Amino acid sequence: MISRLAQAALLAAFVVPSVSAEEFRVGTLNITNLHHESGVPLRSGATPRDDVDYERLSAYAASLDLDVVALQEIGSPAAAARIFPADQYHLIFSTDYVVGAEAGADRDIYTAFAVSKAAFPVVPPSRTLSALRLPNIEINGDGQAQDFSVRSGLVLELSAGPRPIELLNVHLKSGCNANSLAPVFDTRQDGRVNNNRYDCRTLLAQTAILENWIEQRHELGHAVLVLGDFNRQLNRPNGVDHMWQMLDDGGPGDLDLVKAPEGLNTVCWPEPHKGFFAETIDFLVYDASLASAVSEVEKVGIPFADDPRYAGQMNARLSDHCPVVASIKLQ
Repeated sequence: MISRLAQAALLAAFVVPSVSAEEFRVGTLNITNLHHESGVPLRSGATPRDDVDYERLSAYAASLDLDVVALQEIGSPAAAARIFPADQYHLIFSTDYVVGAEAGADRDIYTAFAVSKAAFPVVPPSRTLSALRLPNIEINGDGQAQDFSVRSGLVLELSAGPRPIELLNVHLKSGCNANSLAPVFDTRQDGRVNNNRYDCRTLLAQTAILENWIEQRHELGHAVLVLGDFNRQLNRPNGVDHMWQMLDDGGPGDLDLVKAPEGLNTVCWPEPHKGFFAETIDFLVYDASLASAVSEVEKVGIPFADDPRYAGQMNARLSDHCPVVASIKLQ
């Protein structure tokens, strides 16, 4: 007969992964066009990195001391491993990524999670939210018809505290960070054609899907944290942003959302750097029931803003985005 100790060990092998401490640190970081090869751009128009850039990125990422990192614009697991070593992190990619897609014209950018093996010895369950991978139909800058799919979301399931928490990593459609979504206008105020209308319609459709997902998980009793590159200025200084108005519309029931960071950017490639943007597009969005569990939310600047090596658009050798980080205490 199997002993009680052996039974306990057997059951433990099937427990849903949970944090190994009461508190863990989470963050989101878009590492612009991250490729695994030094001196080689990920795709056309991307800025290649050399070994110094990769070493600085890796050291900077380690300094953030994050247990869970939502990543965007990652070319492959090999690329992620140059910043988050595979012996220290579980590297989890959306199913958009297919093994062998690292070569030539097949290269693309993907959402991924880097999860600390020290905090999570067992790989947490994950799934791809393919509903966000919509076809973007447009006329490109060369006047040609173009049809390509945007990026899926990636869900990470954690079990800690009184109820499950799901982290959704998003990289939403670019090209409509401040334009109207309600409605999407075909023409501008000066009568010219609104060339962003294609991007805005795709982003609007993704917003509806994201709202559905948040409400679905809330109705099932799951706490949710959506983090990533929203490609949208949610902290509009001159009124409520349309996307945020749709997501945080006061319902149903007791669902209320919080976004962070608030206010303008002052730390990410700060002025007078030419890569400075006052508005933030990288966020953590979570339901208010997590408000007491989430603390120390901040955007963290990347060093070397004064280094001529990263002047202007060359900041993409590190990243033209900066991380947003937070601490979460669920127990």
